[in-house]
Amino acid sequence: MDETTSLKHASMKDLPLELVQAILRSAVNGRSVGLEEAIRTLDCDAHHADRVLRQMAEAGYLEPANILDGLFYWQLPPNGTRLAMEPKRKRIGRDKVQAIVSEIRARAQVINSDPNRLQRITLRLFGSALEKRDDYGDVDVSIAYMRRQLSDIERERIENALKARQSKSDRQTFHGRLMGAERQDTREIMAFLKKGLPHLSLMNDDPMDLGTPYRWLVNHEVKPDRPVDVPRDIVRPNAPSILDQHPRKPLPPITLIEARHRAVSAKTKVAIDDLHIGLEIAAALEEQMWSPKVTRKGDFIANDIRSEKRVKFAGFQHLCPIWKQELGGVAMLKEALDWCDEHKVWVRDLFPRVSIQRSDRMHVIRLGLGDDLIYFNIGGKSTTGSLLPRNRTRVSKIDLAGAYAVGRALSKMYDEARCAKMPWFSAEILLPLVEVEKLPEFPRLLKVGEFHENAFCGLREVELY
Repeated sequence: MDETTSLKHASMKDLPLELVQAILRSAVNGRSVGLEEAIRTLDCDAHHADRVLRQMAEAGYLEPANILDGLFYWQLPPNGTRLAMEPKRKRIGRDKVQAIVSEIRARAQVINSDPNRLQRITLRLFGSALEKRDDYGDVDVSIAYMRRQLSDIERERIENALKARQSKSDRQTFHGRLMGAERQDTREIMAFLKKGLPHLSLMNDDPMDLGTPYRWLVNHEVKPDRPVDVPRDIVRPNAPSILDQHPRKPLPPITLIEARHRAVSAKTKVAIDDLHIGLEIAAALEEQMWSPKVTRKGDFIANDIRSEKRVKFAGFQHLCPIWKQELGGVAMLKEALDWCDEHKVWVRDLFPRVSIQRSDRMHVIRLGLGDDLIYFNIGGKSTTGSLLPRNRTRVSKIDLAGAYAVGRALSKMYDEARCAKMPWFSAEILLPLVEVEKLPEFPRLLKVGEFHENAFCGLREVELY
C-alpha cells in the first residue's frame, strides 16, 4: 500500500498505512479498537498506542464509540472500514496498470456484445491508477450493471440458461429463488472480468458519490444496445465524498488516564494464588490500567482496578525490551536468558533445551526438561502460555518480564523455522550448541532430505509422524 497521499486513503505522517490497516483489521467484531489491539499490533506501550489511535482518529479512520458506563474504546467509521477491508497485494508498475486497463476494457466489450447476458456494464477508472507513480497497489474500477431491454421470450430463454448454471446452495436461498438468474449473471460477469487479474479491484461504489476523480473506460446505451464513445478527460466531481459527509465526532481531550490501583515496584514479589498471567494477556492488562472509564453522563474518569490482583502487573513486558530488538529467534532467546540470569529470574534455572512438537492435537514449543519448563501453544493468530513458574508461589514484574521475553523469542523461533508449514513432527534443540542467530526453514530442509539430527549444530532427536 502506498504511503504517499492516496485518492482513497489519507496518509499519516509517522505511521505507514500498512500498520494503520493492521490495527483496523484487529478490530473486535470488525468494529471496535482499543489500547489492547494497538499495543499488540505495534508491540508498544500504552502511551505510544494512544498517540497512534488519536492520530488515526484525526485522519478519519477511527471515532469515539458511544459508551455508557464502560472502558473507552474507538470504533471504525466508513473510512476505517474501507481501509480495513482492502486486500494486500504486491506493488506493480505503470506498464502493468495499463495492461490491466486494456484487458478489462476488452473483456467488458465482450460482455456487452454477448446476446446471452441479462445485463450490460459500464466501467470507470479511479484511484491511484489515474496518477503517474513509480508503483501501484491495485487498479480501482467502478462497475455498474444495467438490465437489457428484452422481449419476454428472449428474457425467459436467457434466464432459464442462467438458472441451470446456478449452484444448489444459491437456489435454496430467498434471494437465489427470487433473483437467481440476475445473481448468476452478475457472478459470471465478475468472474470473467477478474480472471487472472489479481490487482484488479472491482467495486460497486460510484466515484461521484465518493467525490473521487474518475475516467470512463466503457459506457453503453441500453435501449439501442450499443457502445458509447467515452472521453479521455478525467471527471472531477464538485460534491464532497459521502465518506467525508459522515459526521465527525469530536475527539475527547484525554483518552489515557492511569487507573486507581495498588502499585507494586518492579522487584516486589506478589503471591500468585489462583492467578493466571499468560503471554497473550499482557496487552489487555495494560489497557485496563490506562483506558479511562466513561460514566453514564459521558465523563472520563480513572478506571478502578484495586480489586483486580493481576492488573497491578500491567506493563511488565516493557521492563525487558529484548523482544523488541531486531534479532533472530535464537539470538533473542540467548539474550533473554542472559537478562534473566542477570536479574535472577526463575527461567534462568531451566535446562537450555528447546523442544518443538507439531501434531493434530498440539503446536507447542518448550524450554526446559521434564516438568521444569516453560511452554507456549502457537496458534494461527496468537501465542498462548503461562508466564508463571510451577514451583514458586510469588513473582515480581521482573520475573514476568523475563518470562515474556523468553516466550516471544520461542514464538519467533517457531515462526522463523516455518514450523506451521511442516507435517507432524517433533525436534529438540540444545541451545548452547546452536551457532546461528535464527533457525533455518524446516520445510526447506525437509524438501532436500536434510531434516534430520545434526542438520545444524544443536538439532537433536528429530522425528516425523
